[in-house]
Amino acid sequence: MKRVVAPFLLSALLAGCVPAPLRANPEAAVRLSVAPAAAPAQPLTGESSLYRFPGPGALNVRTEPGALVTAIVLPPGGGAQVGQTVRTVPGETAQLPLPATEGFTQVFTVASLVPLDLGSAAGARSVNDIGAAVQRATQGAPRTAYTVATTVYRAERLGSLRVETSVPGAQVRVNGRSAGLAPVTLGDLPAGQVEVTATREGYRPASQRVNIVGDRATDVTLNLRPLTGTLRVESPVAADVLVERRLLGLVLPGQPLELPVRSGVVSLNVVPRDRALAPQTLLVRVNTDQLSRIECTLAGSAFRCDVR
Repeated sequence: MKRVVAPFLLSALLAGCVPAPLRANPEAAVRLSVAPAAAPAQPLTGESSLYRFPGPGALNVRTEPGALVTAIVLPPGGGAQVGQTVRTVPGETAQLPLPATEGFTQVFTVASLVPLDLGSAAGARSVNDIGAAVQRATQGAPRTAYTVATTVYRAERLGSLRVETSVPGAQVRVNGRSAGLAPVTLGDLPAGQVEVTATREGYRPASQRVNIVGDRATDVTLNLRPLTGTLRVESPVAADVLVERRLLGLVLPGQPLELPVRSGVVSLNVVPRDRALAPQTLLVRVNTDQLSRIECTLAGSAFRCDVR
């Protein structure tokens, strides 16, 4: 008993969705191997059996022994096309041209040791119609003389996406899948919405839903905002406040100064305008979305600042 080999089958389709005349024939005296001639796209979003329009272009077919092979192509809108019959040579790969299609496409490749008239399958609107046409064509043939392989794929107009971030080097994910570091360009994406997310240590994650359009490039820029806390400085004398040696403001008596500061340990300098008073230097831990309070006091000529 000979086996049919069809490596590009969709398992769900084989689980009872295909009528009997279109299923692989385990009793056939011909072995049939079918695969698209071109490799599918490999979109980051994970779709399988996906091709850029107009599709894979052809099927690679091998049989043992030589046989008469015909491809019947069913586009998503119906109207099946019956390809030209090719006679294969044992051990050699033959190509069956495929028409341009857009969307989910099914191809039924019929291999026979005897001539079959499959012309009535042309224009078929459904898989059942094609099954009926194949059944009529094979009625007078021995059961062992033919078999059928099913190939399914999607041909789409794919788009591309370029992702930039306000902070270069952020980790980019598309629909939760890692896409690399920004700026990054992603190709072969199916049309439709995707969720783009960017993350980087020290910044709040940013995300945006982006609509991918076929045959077009889409650009998106995500704005990453630093993780910050609030630094509050109180002083009985006028003093300049510096964080990491950058002047950020002036604190006045009775007017506390509040500053948004990036989370982490920062160096703080409080420098009185009265040069007779000693400047203060502190290391302050600033926690995200929390208040860090610095209180300065004056006792005689002793100026002092502490974390509270």
